[in-house]
Amino acid sequence: MKRILVTHDGSKASDKALKKAVEIGAKFESSITVLSVIPDLYLTELSDADRQRLLQIMTEETQNSMEKIRASLTGKSVDAKIILRQGDPAEKILETAKKMKVDLIVTGSHGRHGAKKFLLGSISSRIVDYAPCPVLVVK
Repeated sequence: MKRILVTHDGSKASDKALKKAVEIGAKFESSITVLSVIPDLYLTELSDADRQRLLQIMTEETQNSMEKIRASLTGKSVDAKIILRQGDPAEKILETAKKMKVDLIVTGSHGRHGAKKFLLGSISSRIVDYAPCPVLVVK
């Protein structure tokens, strides 16, 4: 297991996934790529200018969060890099996993169950269903 992709959206669940990925990466001497996806905005109530401003704010916040993660991984016993993408999170995660030919995807679970999961969808469920490699969902 040489390449691990860990997804991070700023949540506590993704912090747990990152911690687990670092543990696994250190054990197997794997490289870790931390991927954060800035979702596309489909809010029709917003003007294009407002949508662009909101996207800019989200991008800056995500970049700041990823810089903190990069700093926290400095000196750890794993080779780690950070990637930012924009688009549908599940699609971008799967696309990145295929392109990088990763051996494992580690993602957090937000614990959606039952009707909520059915109505809202679940990024982790889509990743599990369509990933080109094993997926570890961390609760």
